[in-house]
Amino acid sequence: MRIAFVGTGSMGSALLEGVQASTDAQIVATCASAASATRLHERLGIDTLAVETTSDANLQAVAGAQFVFVGVKPWMLAQTLKEIAPHLEPQTVVVSMAAGFSLEQMATHVPNNPVVRIMPNTPSQVGRGVIALSAGQKVSDEHVQALTELLSGAGQVFPLEEEQIGAMTAISGSGVAYFFLLAEALAKTGVELGLDEETANRMVAQTALGAGLLLDRTPEPAELRKAVTSKGGTTHAAIETFRAHNFDDIVFKAGSAAVERGKEMESENAE
Repeated sequence: MRIAFVGTGSMGSALLEGVQASTDAQIVATCASAASATRLHERLGIDTLAVETTSDANLQAVAGAQFVFVGVKPWMLAQTLKEIAPHLEPQTVVVSMAAGFSLEQMATHVPNNPVVRIMPNTPSQVGRGVIALSAGQKVSDEHVQALTELLSGAGQVFPLEEEQIGAMTAISGSGVAYFFLLAEALAKTGVELGLDEETANRMVAQTALGAGLLLDRTPEPAELRKAVTSKGGTTHAAIETFRAHNFDDIVFKAGSAAVERGKEMESENAE
């Protein structure tokens, strides 16, 4: 098997590393610059091509590939798909990881190939990602199974209907940043309450790691919260303060804003 990564930035390289851990297939990747291509080759030992020095780098990469992962920015995706379309094998599966670019839009530019959208999040860099996968009409169950296995080294794959990707983005794609925002606020609070900054940051990181592992083992957040919230205790006082300031409503509004922005991006890319 041959797998191509076109436009391999930070997220693309994270997924590539996960795929590499899941298969012994030949992998080739293109990067924007020669320096990036060299670094990726030295780190992972795969074949790399630089777009800035090789005019047909993307075309060389996709030649003979069974799966092509396209990691360019959304505003570059249409042009990149048009560029590679004539050079794809008939059954090559084209996988986009761009936000705001629909399966229908993809199919317009690569009409002869199965198309898939995936939406990963940044913990894919450490093999703990959440990866939504939405398949186009030409994609078979075998394609979905193969992609799920290929991506398993980067995290857990969740097959979704395309209209559900917005919800995934709201709670998991963008949601990683919400956890970091809370961590940032907790660390700042720790400093203001008397801890030094390094200690506060390390404590918050370990708290997040421990809470995440507990949640992974028992994916029932309400029950886990109740287990550490004794009525009249310190945690109860903190939780009630969150609730008094409409914490749930704030989170819902934030997630809804992410969904709406995704719809706007899709409209912009359709223009």
